[in-house]
Amino acid sequence: MSNLIIHRGTQEIGGSAIEILNGGTRLLFDFGIPLESMDREDYSPEDYKLAIKGLYIDEIPKFNAVFLTHAHQDHYGLMQLINPEIPIYVSKVTYDILKKITPLLSDDASCKLNLKVIDDEVDFAGTKVKAHPVDHSVAGALAYEIQTDDKTIVYTGDLRFHGRASWQTSVFKRKIKNPDYLIMEGTTIGRREQNIVTEEDLEPMFVEIFKDNELPLVQFSPQNIDRFVTVYRACIKSDKTLVIDPYTCCVLQVYSQLSKRIPQFSWNNIMVYFANKKIREKLTETGELFKFKSKKVTEKEILENPQHYVIKGNGTINRIILNNMDRDNINIVFSMWKGYLDKPNQFDDYKDLITCLHVSGHAYIEDLQNFVEYVQPKNIIPIHTEYRNKYKELYKSNIIELEDGQVLNL
Repeated sequence: MSNLIIHRGTQEIGGSAIEILNGGTRLLFDFGIPLESMDREDYSPEDYKLAIKGLYIDEIPKFNAVFLTHAHQDHYGLMQLINPEIPIYVSKVTYDILKKITPLLSDDASCKLNLKVIDDEVDFAGTKVKAHPVDHSVAGALAYEIQTDDKTIVYTGDLRFHGRASWQTSVFKRKIKNPDYLIMEGTTIGRREQNIVTEEDLEPMFVEIFKDNELPLVQFSPQNIDRFVTVYRACIKSDKTLVIDPYTCCVLQVYSQLSKRIPQFSWNNIMVYFANKKIREKLTETGELFKFKSKKVTEKEILENPQHYVIKGNGTINRIILNNMDRDNINIVFSMWKGYLDKPNQFDDYKDLITCLHVSGHAYIEDLQNFVEYVQPKNIIPIHTEYRNKYKELYKSNIIELEDGQVLNL
């Protein structure tokens, strides 16, 4: 007999934590910070610690392994609490993000995690776990297929079918057939905007904005490589130079393992502004910062020739642009989830200048319906959604609505 427990995530987006028990094997899938942490100026991972025995640093480890779907904090943000004797399986890209990129942003313990790259099926005394690459707004995302003694469980993690790497999700879809349980995200359920928009659709919109006389200040996560490519291609088509920071340079270097077509700081139409003192200091210690010196651009050069540039925004350069340029000469492009604008931010006094151009990192409802119709799961378990009650209306499978912490006998 095997059991499944969703410790958190049955009625919210983020903070996901799924346990599967089969015989003497205990596995955990994701262990993230809830999105409500965004509303707090300061918090400790201990504030969101779950009552899971045998998982934490100060306990005798009782888990065989933890599996992480991708490098977003709502999926990995509590992993620093895990006993280091417990291996955490990740993709190669996620490994490099957590070991090389995350430490640049904070002093948390992510670089000290007991990470192992999953490159094949992992077998724990008959409980088998197989990773499937999928498309998401951060590279290196995985879905997992778990085989117990007599059941097949599939956990989608976060995925979509409309990104530049959507072929990965399509391959995953074709490899899955009739699982006993499909633990499936439903982030976009309840959102009003459901027209399927792709990165290719965004590109001409960026081009039009970049051709105007205003200085574009574009806000997006550099870990969203699709968005970076879209913005970069739009810069080339509008004959503009994209200004990025050293942190973004490091992200691009990690992503270079994916394809030789991933832009790098040394490419044409890219310059580097040495923003954020803490990150500069960390990169100086490792010698990384010196590599970017040949492409350095100063704030003076930007302010004197704004017509030449598109700025990839960050806290430091945003303040300089907003404090030193006439607001009529600035165009703020917000290319992230709109919900972030509801939080206090640098643009509270500039809402009239903001243009929102974004494509979701999550699957649209229509794509999820097609996915379910093709895969034909026997049961669907909602996760990573605020609208689990909508699943019965949307999907032609048996829906099992669990509560956080509820034990499901499989």
